[in-house]
Amino acid sequence: MTADPLSPLLSRFSARAQVFYTGNLCGQATFDADQDVGFLHLLRDGRLRVRDDRGRLTTLSQPTLVFYSRPLTHSFETDPDAGADVACASVAFDHPAFNPVMQALPAYFQCALDELDDTRALLDLLFAEAFAQRPARDEVLNRLFELVLIQLLRTTIARRGNDVGLLRALAHPQLGRALHAMHAHPDQDWSLASLAREAAMSRSSFAETFRREVGQAPGEYLARWRITTAQALLRRGTPLKWVGERVGYASQAGFLRAFRQFVGASPTQWLRAGDDAQRA
Repeated sequence: MTADPLSPLLSRFSARAQVFYTGNLCGQATFDADQDVGFLHLLRDGRLRVRDDRGRLTTLSQPTLVFYSRPLTHSFETDPDAGADVACASVAFDHPAFNPVMQALPAYFQCALDELDDTRALLDLLFAEAFAQRPARDEVLNRLFELVLIQLLRTTIARRGNDVGLLRALAHPQLGRALHAMHAHPDQDWSLASLAREAAMSRSSFAETFRREVGQAPGEYLARWRITTAQALLRRGTPLKWVGERVGYASQAGFLRAFRQFVGASPTQWLRAGDDAQRA
């Protein structure tokens, strides 16, 4: 069975969609970065001009997906008479400051709807819900938008663009298996040799390929993944005394040293800072 590169990531770092507009949009609309969320827009029909604060200006004239994975103020402009049929949702990532899925995604993603693999039935269902009034409509749309986001991730991985990084590495037929193993089982005592075996590569070839594709050495990536997973566990209320063991540290002292090295604070200090920021 081929290793699934996404499930271990999404099980720890999920994203929640919330639909906020569906219908025929006439004139202009602005989406503010102050909302501190990403935005996923689907153009079903019509002509739409998209402008954002990075200076990007795009005119869409076919059914298209537009995704801003990070907060960025942007606006839509349509013909004031004909308008454009759109469905829009905000996307909030769990633990955005250290979410590897969000950080691996491009800040802006655009593609024609027919370029998304195997999504015709999903999009037909989403648009049918979006432009009707049925019981639990918004809850259904939220789940459908989340499925579209997963499909977008699949498409991004399949494209394997030129940028070095996690999504490119996940698509690699051999590195993907090693990454899956690390993501699914951070508690295991991984070595360069055991990870190379997962990838069915020699140690030297694995180390060289991993650094080229991911942008860092396997040991560095594993250590960062363990601390990232530890942060997610702490945010979910897992007692500190159990976290280190769950992410692969044989001693609490070793875990605390590694956490401070990567985060710059102890787990308790980091949690307190996050709580203070939320109250501010």
